[in-house]
Amino acid sequence: MTTALFFAASGILIVIAAELFTNAIEWAGFRLRLGTGATGSLLAALGTALPEFVVPVVALLTHSPSADSVAIGAVLGAPFLLLTLGAGITGIAVMLRRQPRSLQVPATQPRRDLGVFIAAFSAAFVCVVLPSPARYAVGAALLLGYLVYVIFTLRSGSPTEEMPEPLHFVRWRQGEPHAAFITAQLLVAIVLLVIGSQLFVQALHQLADALHVAPLVLALIVVPAATELPETINGVLWVRSREDSLAFGNVAGSATFQACILGFIGVTFTSWQPGPAGVVSAILTLLTASVLLAMLWRGRVRGWMLSLTVLPWLGYVVAQLITGATLGG
Repeated sequence: MTTALFFAASGILIVIAAELFTNAIEWAGFRLRLGTGATGSLLAALGTALPEFVVPVVALLTHSPSADSVAIGAVLGAPFLLLTLGAGITGIAVMLRRQPRSLQVPATQPRRDLGVFIAAFSAAFVCVVLPSPARYAVGAALLLGYLVYVIFTLRSGSPTEEMPEPLHFVRWRQGEPHAAFITAQLLVAIVLLVIGSQLFVQALHQLADALHVAPLVLALIVVPAATELPETINGVLWVRSREDSLAFGNVAGSATFQACILGFIGVTFTSWQPGPAGVVSAILTLLTASVLLAMLWRGRVRGWMLSLTVLPWLGYVVAQLITGATLGG
């Protein structure tokens, strides 16, 4: 009963938080005069990436028995799930809306976001066979790479002139809300996202313990399933309102943040020995990102094609649940 209550409470919190967050992010981007691509790839990505950032950091700081496995699994598992399940559910949302049945974004957005992700994630993955000093150098390069990515993203696109839906915290007021209200709604949404994600992680930990799942398998599958919920739900909400650049930017921008910032944490502060399960996860992640880049090279992809990206993650989960005792160690 406790596990079921945790699942229910976390789900409600995350849905409420996602609605508050998407609404506040749209206003933040509008007030800052950012293009929709930059708003999704930076503002939305940074906010919703907090849960997956918190998990490995807390695990390492608390020195829990499985801290290294949890941190490595979170670093590798988060982008894998986001680019498969997150993109796949976004594709399903595109299929279910009336028109258009294709995801449509500026062609430069996926080339920039996914291109940086593939380069950064590949660099982090190569560190598996590098000694510690070389890993530290790669970690520093990942941080620098993300800074350059942020600068280029901020310079891209033109700001929208259409005002978003009224800010939820002050829906009764006409015109632009004060920056203080936007900030307050963002902070409340982020706090709810973190609390909801942590409740979900706790419930999934209990379920994994009952199923006797290995720690690394838990970190590769269970933890990302919770921490990527905000990005996934936000993407669905933005697709429904036909804000495709925001929806895609939230997914791809979060993946880029994970590859650079979480990659820095992984290669610098862990043993960075992912084992067979982690290696397979990393290879599938790079393949999925490459396929996504190919599909979105011209900035347009049919919803049903995008929904197929969920298949690698589903196959991986089934394989891990069957052979987890061997691959997860």
